[in-house]
Amino acid sequence: MPSPSAPDFQLLFEKSPVSFLVLAPDPDFTIVAVSDAYLRATMTTRERLLGRPLFAVFPSNPADPNTTSLDTVRASLERAMATRAPDSMPVLKYDIPRPESEGGGFDERYWITLNTPVLSPEGELRYLIHRTEDVTDFVRLSLRGEQGPNVEQEALRQGQAFLRTTNAELREAVRLRDESLALAARSQAEVERQRASLHAVFMQAPTAITILRGPHSVIELANPLVCRIWGRRPEQVLGKPLFEALPEIVNQGLEELLSQVLTTGVPYVGKELPVRVARLEGGAIEDVYFNFVYEPMRDSLGHVEGIIVVASDVTDLVRARQRTEALAAEEVRAAEERLRLAMAAMEMGTWDMNLINGSLVWDERMRALFGLPADIPLDYATLLACVHPEDREYVDQLARQAMAPGGSGVLAVEYRIACPEGTPPRWLSSQGQVHFDGSGRPTRFLGTGMDITARKRMEAEAKARADFEQQLIGIVSHDLRNPLSAILLGTHALLGQEGLGERQMKSVVRIQASAQRAVRLVKDLLDFTQARLGGGLRVEPRPLELAPLIMQMVLEVEAAHPERTIEVHREGDTRGEWDGDRIAQVVTNLVTNALKYSPADSRVRVEARGVDGWVFLAVHNTGTPIPADKMPLLFQPMRRATNDVDKAGRSVGLGLYIVEHIARAHGGTVEVSSTETAGTTFTVRLPRSLPPSGRPS
Repeated sequence: MPSPSAPDFQLLFEKSPVSFLVLAPDPDFTIVAVSDAYLRATMTTRERLLGRPLFAVFPSNPADPNTTSLDTVRASLERAMATRAPDSMPVLKYDIPRPESEGGGFDERYWITLNTPVLSPEGELRYLIHRTEDVTDFVRLSLRGEQGPNVEQEALRQGQAFLRTTNAELREAVRLRDESLALAARSQAEVERQRASLHAVFMQAPTAITILRGPHSVIELANPLVCRIWGRRPEQVLGKPLFEALPEIVNQGLEELLSQVLTTGVPYVGKELPVRVARLEGGAIEDVYFNFVYEPMRDSLGHVEGIIVVASDVTDLVRARQRTEALAAEEVRAAEERLRLAMAAMEMGTWDMNLINGSLVWDERMRALFGLPADIPLDYATLLACVHPEDREYVDQLARQAMAPGGSGVLAVEYRIACPEGTPPRWLSSQGQVHFDGSGRPTRFLGTGMDITARKRMEAEAKARADFEQQLIGIVSHDLRNPLSAILLGTHALLGQEGLGERQMKSVVRIQASAQRAVRLVKDLLDFTQARLGGGLRVEPRPLELAPLIMQMVLEVEAAHPERTIEVHREGDTRGEWDGDRIAQVVTNLVTNALKYSPADSRVRVEARGVDGWVFLAVHNTGTPIPADKMPLLFQPMRRATNDVDKAGRSVGLGLYIVEHIARAHGGTVEVSSTETAGTTFTVRLPRSLPPSGRPS
């Protein structure tokens, strides 16, 4: 029986599914061999590459002046030459020239590169294997947050290309030998030289490759990487049938796969196939995962005589993904449990409506909210029938808007449900989200429901109390105005009479002062009622200069507090359009407030300042600062900065509330700052005129 012919390594190299360049270790890195896979990946031809410098064929992209890719590749090649060891590079952007037939220019590409030196038996550097993997699609998908294909798996798929033919070169060699002995001798010598070179390339290739010959899968060639995957030395496997060299892989389905390829001649691609291999120390069995290609190898007549196997160990990748998937599943389970507990604590029900067939599913809690037993079938019409008649149309309108194609898909509604006559109404709140398919058609409606009857009842009771309090204040303050006016008229008349004794005069003055305080209180109460019930204080702006008005109001306050000193300062133009009576209230309230909360021997400063389209009124006093916890409540009704006010100065705490509403009615604001060192300053910021709409901006 004739011995089998030796493999044609040049053919194997050129038809390899892996993208290879073989470079001379000279300064230009001249290209001496190239695989078909590399030609396809770079859109070029073998004639254009062979014998030319690497970077002359693949220069830097002139449209990307900042790129350092060429220098990075050159540095890697130089390291491989210097260290006599493989040098790898991570994902690298290196654009390649686009053929003129494809429009010219450069094509943006991303690569994973490994540069491997090839040494002679004497240790001399003969070649550099420049292996590249095009991972452009993977990078682009990754940048969009999607999971791209496995780069190594892509390389394996591409690896099918070089396995299509293996014997054509053999036929050519036979023909050449038949032509003449001299030519045959020279050809044989050249073939042997090429075979030796390609064998060195093959054995040092960074991909696990083996050749199995005949029906018993005899291992004819195994490079170091495949031996490492098997956990065997070359002398332990070469020349032996595969299942004799690796007995632990028997009965794992590999025999059937190899037989199928030998019989049919159809390649087989395996992805993440689990295999039990004894490659650990001591022969212990290890579960590993492989990506591989079984490519039929044919003789000169086209008959399948063996199988070329290209494989990669993806065990770490698979286990990392399994751990990630297990962790994600656990996180989902924990999240679902937390959601279940939260919904149970909130007494919240859920519903799920299929918008394709109209079916509706409620959980037990949702049925209980509507008072429906578990055995009643549900649909959208049943749901609407349970809604209170006065709310039914409104709920239906919002639900249909959410479910409409192109709609928001969001439902948020509060409504009453129909209850037996004579029982209090029950309120529910429903939140829902519609899910749409790729064409924008609504397919599913998910949501929750919860009982908000108690909240609605408390809201109604709070509103009723507030309305009653405000109406009561308005009625009381209005009814007090007439008797207070009569008292003031009476005291005015008494003060105008002659013959009153000193004691009587003091009594009348005290009565008059008390009545005036009561009038101011009534006025504040009326303003408060108007602000709360009437939607804001009414103002009638007219041209006004703020500085003289401030001076007038300060004089009136000084008359009531002759023992105090009030300074008035003016800066810039203080003219504008405001309601003079309301602004007078602001000045009086702020100045009186400053006198009330400052030491008796201190000064109060009032400043009017015009800046561009605004006029500022600032009132400053020294003394104890406003506590920090009081600041957020300062402009709310019935609140005071402190409780340290004597009984003569007591108020109901409406002054600052009214000041803030008057400023807002003019389109302005009120701010306050208060510290131990700087004192307390209230600043009213007023626009010179209201916006064109007549409403505050």
